[in-house]
Amino acid sequence: LAVKLVGCKSLLIIRTKDYEVFRLSCTMHAHSLADKARQTALRVPRYVHVPVSSRTLRSSRVRDSSDTAVVHKPLEPNPAPAASPAESISSVQAAVSPAAIEQEQQQVVYKTIKQLRMRSAAAYLPHPEKESYGGEDAHFVSNISGGAIGVADGVGGWAESGVNPAEYSRTLMRVACAYIEGLDTREVAASSVDSACASMGSMDGSRSPSPASSADAPGVAVDPRAALDTAHKLTKKAGSATACVVQLCPEKKALIAANLGDSGFIVVRNGEIAMRSSPKQHFFDCPLQFGAYPEFVDGTDTAEDAELYHLPVQPGDIVVAGTDGLWDNVYAKEILALLPRSPEGVDAAADKIARLARRHAADEDFASPYTAEAKAQGLDWPWWMKVMNTKLKDGKVQLGEFTGGKMDDITVLIAMVVEEAVEVPE
Repeated sequence: LAVKLVGCKSLLIIRTKDYEVFRLSCTMHAHSLADKARQTALRVPRYVHVPVSSRTLRSSRVRDSSDTAVVHKPLEPNPAPAASPAESISSVQAAVSPAAIEQEQQQVVYKTIKQLRMRSAAAYLPHPEKESYGGEDAHFVSNISGGAIGVADGVGGWAESGVNPAEYSRTLMRVACAYIEGLDTREVAASSVDSACASMGSMDGSRSPSPASSADAPGVAVDPRAALDTAHKLTKKAGSATACVVQLCPEKKALIAANLGDSGFIVVRNGEIAMRSSPKQHFFDCPLQFGAYPEFVDGTDTAEDAELYHLPVQPGDIVVAGTDGLWDNVYAKEILALLPRSPEGVDAAADKIARLARRHAADEDFASPYTAEAKAQGLDWPWWMKVMNTKLKDGKVQLGEFTGGKMDDITVLIAMVVEEAVEVPE
């Protein structure tokens, strides 16, 4: 913008939605204080509203962290007398060209619509023996577009080789989240993640950034399998992990998910399970998993092996996702009893379910989903062990049973589908 300023010390441009406000701080130059006192007070308007295209301003303004443009114009060596109010206004108006007015008329107009999105929370309890380095699970919560959640379980066997399994699972989730949010995945893959929370908005493990509408996120990708595929190819670290990613697509009003291994999720509607993922395993207690092939492993499962899920959703639907530390220790009916009744309750519900899983994991007498599945796979105790573990219960002699929870890292993510008003271009 070119504005002729007469005797002007500085020009401050503050961007607003419809106008640019010009604050003119003028310095009057009189030959003497007496002459100045005798002059008729000339007041240049402090605020002159000029309709001007934000696109025009954006091309010439100086950008800072507050998105406010400040342009300084030094005093001229021999400043001329201050202009009259009429001259000042006409000078500013003259700077608005017909092209700028036409651009103003063609600027983008936004409208408010209702959009489905997920309000999410996470709770994480590392294995008591792995608390020193934060355990081996990793997760992310993204509020981009309709929202996304992801969880990965680092395979603990790598610790026997001196490898921290968390490095792989955390990087895997970090890159998957970056892919969904349209960020530079290669740059993210090269960075380090020191927390089990791998959300892009929280390098230190704090909560994710505030929700963003679809209009604010043009690069968002609703493709959980592609997110896992990209993360797998770019995570070049020793280790391996299972993974699950769930996204809400506002345009389709549906959940889209991809799961590899024994992490997983359920979708609850009106107190009943509407969908449940199935664990994918090579054999009992050996799930499908991602690994850096051929750098660190002899073979790996891929995103093509991941199970895909698609489910239309509605406000009030609840998604519960977690690692096997949840599903091996808590039954679905127990989870249903602890689910939140409103979006504000997702944090508390995630904490309650995670703590329940920890209690069951430490209970040697609890008939857990883990031991129930082991029995179904023919891995029950032999008869002599049952005899050796015979005990008196409720006044009756009872043979020993293969019972107990499975102590592990426990990650619980809960998301409730809500309908919110967002602004999108018409």
